[in-house]
Amino acid sequence: MDTDDLIARLSASPAVMQINLARMATMMAAAVVIPLVIFLAVCGLRPDLALAWTNPAVPFKTFLPLVVCIVSVALVLRLARPEAASGWLPWLYAVPGGVALTLWIGSFVLRAPEARFAEVSPVALAECLGIIPLLSIIPTVVALRILRQGASTSPSLSAFLAGLSAASGAATGYSLFCTRDNPLFFVTWYSVAIGIVTLIALRFGRRSLSW
Repeated sequence: MDTDDLIARLSASPAVMQINLARMATMMAAAVVIPLVIFLAVCGLRPDLALAWTNPAVPFKTFLPLVVCIVSVALVLRLARPEAASGWLPWLYAVPGGVALTLWIGSFVLRAPEARFAEVSPVALAECLGIIPLLSIIPTVVALRILRQGASTSPSLSAFLAGLSAASGAATGYSLFCTRDNPLFFVTWYSVAIGIVTLIALRFGRRSLSW
């Protein structure tokens, strides 16, 4: 192949698609919000939500996964660019992580032994570990498809973060329905539900993001 042929082929190649991070963020947010709106429209908010939020610990049931979701979306979008570094964003996980640990330990210490895990029951676990992953399916699939528009050089980490953002977003919405306010319950079992989705996304998503 001579130089003229090479130049002709290169000029005929399709232009590299620009990565529109704002559009990707909007689509990922919509994929999280729409299933939650449908779920809450059908099942409703907990009837005593306003009263429950007068308990200082209860708002953290919503705010902690919300912060994780926001940080995860920001981080996964940053990594959508080739050779991008995560920078300082992962350090933000220390905030919800530290607050969650403090709530868990404080609740364990202050509650009577018989009250620590009183809210744990097969029904409660089935609801929490069922609804959060269920609400995470569409956001996870959409996030992985959207991220294929990028060019992450860390496909495993990007798949992990896609699952984490979807599951923590689902947990944020589910918290407005859930009536179990003991931090020993929601810190533990929300984390388990989020972890299940995240590991599944890592298992099946890293191949789709490899290039």
